[in-house]
Amino acid sequence: MILDTITLDSDLCITLLDQTRHYFGGYFHVKVLAFCDVLLKQSYFENEREFSDAVGKMGPTVRFERVLEKMAVPEPEIESVRNRLTHAFHETAISYLATPDFAPRFVRSEYRKCEKKTTYIRSARA
Repeated sequence: MILDTITLDSDLCITLLDQTRHYFGGYFHVKVLAFCDVLLKQSYFENEREFSDAVGKMGPTVRFERVLEKMAVPEPEIESVRNRLTHAFHETAISYLATPDFAPRFVRSEYRKCEKKTTYIRSARA
């Protein structure tokens, strides 16, 4: 169930998704997934070749995700715990995600991770 969608000035749209599940007995694993898909733009890269390589390896978007969770929550406390988790996300992560350089930095970081994996796979085969 979607709890909230947050549209930022930077054209990012963050979705908060409730993934709460029964844990055991009368206890629950309260889990909120915060995610947004960040579009790859050529301006985020050094050159056309790097941009094309990134799109080829990662696709046209890369997903930012954060899991907000608390284990063993009694059933009567689910909503208040969920509210505290989402409030903490609003208080901390939104300002970070709203900075103008978040998308380029995030995309380049994910591309570097992808490059390292490719390099590791190539060297493992050698």
